[in-house]
Amino acid sequence: MLSNHSGLEDHCMACGSPPITDNFTGELVCSSCGVVLKERVETLSPEWRSFSPTDDRARVGFPSSLLIHDRGLSTYIGVASGSAQDQQPGDQENNKDSSSVYVHRASSPIPVNRLRKLNAMSVSSAPISRNLKKATWEINRISSCLGLAWQVAERSAYFYRKALQKKLIKGRSISGFVAASIYLACKERLIPRTIDEVCKAGGVDRPFATHCYKILVGETHIQPPVTDPFRNIAKISTRAGIEERVSRRAMEILSSVASHATIVGKNPLVLAAAALYLATVEQRMNVTKTTIADAAEVSTISLRKRLTDITRALQDVSQRQGRP
Repeated sequence: MLSNHSGLEDHCMACGSPPITDNFTGELVCSSCGVVLKERVETLSPEWRSFSPTDDRARVGFPSSLLIHDRGLSTYIGVASGSAQDQQPGDQENNKDSSSVYVHRASSPIPVNRLRKLNAMSVSSAPISRNLKKATWEINRISSCLGLAWQVAERSAYFYRKALQKKLIKGRSISGFVAASIYLACKERLIPRTIDEVCKAGGVDRPFATHCYKILVGETHIQPPVTDPFRNIAKISTRAGIEERVSRRAMEILSSVASHATIVGKNPLVLAAAALYLATVEQRMNVTKTTIADAAEVSTISLRKRLTDITRALQDVSQRQGRP
């Protein structure tokens, strides 16, 4: 493999052409006439290790991740055919015949196997390691069910480790704090996922997950951003089978009353559902309140209350602007 050289020699002394470096032999050669300008060039650049046909520029294996209970930093004794683990220390001296070696392997335990088991036990023997092993598995499972990106799952693992560091999980359920961590990560990334969706994917009771979420936010002093109702309109319209033009009209309705006093502080999911229903009424679509409420996973009573609030807010905005 040849690469351009930018260091020791600027040009060839024979023909003046720029030199290149042979990465296999370590020689600095001329790109035109092939004269070897220097042998065994030492470089301080990273030694990329790639054993595949493609140049992936990978080094020292898998990167560390919070989604692994030990961050991928532990060392394991692997199993490889034809290695020293197949023989005991006295096999080569006491058993010259290959058949006797085979019988000895089958009839006596291999020390390397015991070392491998002890090593695997020592990696996850501490209570914190066992806790993280179960929690990271749950985070990966729930994130996969919800279709969340690995960045969200990584952030969820960070929040859970913060709670574990402050000893908030002691005496409480792991699954509850896992659901709370995932919901907090979704809110931080402005992903429209409700606590009910997270609890359903994780098999956790909603009141308990909400309680764990309040503890996590209060003790770690994390202030998640306010959920944007505009991000919920697309999700609700997709579930209800509503056209894109109606969704855009719902966003216009929400943007016109977003700063009104009757709207501030209300549930953003219900606000999005109410604005979407008003848009369907304006477009004369035959969509019921129950259909919108089921798509948003909210009650019909809450939807009616927010419809009243948005209607009053629209009337106030029209009066201020001098519209009839």
